[in-house]
Amino acid sequence: MNGYQKGDVAIKIEGRNYRLRLTLGSLAEIEERLDVKGPLALAKKIRSFGAKNRSNSEALTLLECLMCVADHKGDVSVPHMVKRAKPMDYMPAIATLFEETFS
Repeated sequence: MNGYQKGDVAIKIEGRNYRLRLTLGSLAEIEERLDVKGPLALAKKIRSFGAKNRSNSEALTLLECLMCVADHKGDVSVPHMVKRAKPMDYMPAIATLFEETFS
């Protein structure tokens, strides 16, 4: 994977490889898009994903914020097949990313 950095987590969705990266920018975007303030509120939101009907869209939002930039223009275009992925396909990788970053 080109551009891999320490802390990145590899993920495969529908046979294609992607990488997730947690940065201050991605944390700020997550807080804004999920309407949470701070790490404790974010942790509470993530733990509640399984209990809400809209959790799939929130989980996808989390994935979109963590996906590494695919081109050098700063645009992350999330492929349509990723948008169709089920949270169980990528939430373990997101959990690993947060665990490795904050442990």
